[in-house]
Amino acid sequence: MNAVNRWFLLPLMFLVGCAGMFQGSLRPLEDGPDRQEVFQALSQKELTIRTLRGLFQASISGSGVPVSQKILGTISYVHPDVLDLEGFIRMGVPVMNFHRRGNDYELYVPSEDKVITGRVDAPQEHSPWDHTVMLSLRALDAVLGKVSGVSSEEAVVWKNNERYRIDLASTQSSFTSSQDDFNVRTWVDAQTMDLTSIEYRRSFDDIVVFVECEDYREVKTPTSKESSLVRLPFLVRATDYRINGGSITLRFKEFIVNAAS
Repeated sequence: MNAVNRWFLLPLMFLVGCAGMFQGSLRPLEDGPDRQEVFQALSQKELTIRTLRGLFQASISGSGVPVSQKILGTISYVHPDVLDLEGFIRMGVPVMNFHRRGNDYELYVPSEDKVITGRVDAPQEHSPWDHTVMLSLRALDAVLGKVSGVSSEEAVVWKNNERYRIDLASTQSSFTSSQDDFNVRTWVDAQTMDLTSIEYRRSFDDIVVFVECEDYREVKTPTSKESSLVRLPFLVRATDYRINGGSITLRFKEFIVNAAS
């Protein structure tokens, strides 16, 4: 191919590249089948999980975090908002016992022989454990599909061939001080309808907390007539990017969904 032909093809290659780029661009969705599909998928997962039990390993780190080591734990959840978490270190020594019912929670720390009570929606923190608990709750809400604003009519939805993006302007949260307002941005895989990440943002480029879900697997959900499947992430990581933030990584070993009591 001579030089003239090569120069002739450059504009064509540029246009083809641009076409591919624009095909992958996010486009806003008005109320319609595409928009409703993603909300229905997330809501259905939350409604499907009536009870959940699991085993996990947690890696906790960061400034002000009470422990910086791996913890083995159990989770027990009853829809819509009853949650128990127990954490152990080597030789089965308990390090925390957390119980939540609605907005009220109680945390028992055996090493301090101390019981801490509070509310999930309260902005203040009473102990270093509170921050770790709130970070854990964000991660577990992502597992369950309990994401703030996913069914809100005020949410702005975007889509391309690969992902949905759900944006919601949020009010102050238990994760922030009373002066902090931030937006919640949720990403969902357009093919599998798996929630892949949640971003809690102060502004377009200022992420406060980032939750990511990976390693989705199908888990059997027994019903009265037959067994169905629900996809759950076996690896969830929540990271706080503020000065005194930290991170928690949950690696689940097992999930049991809707088991007979």
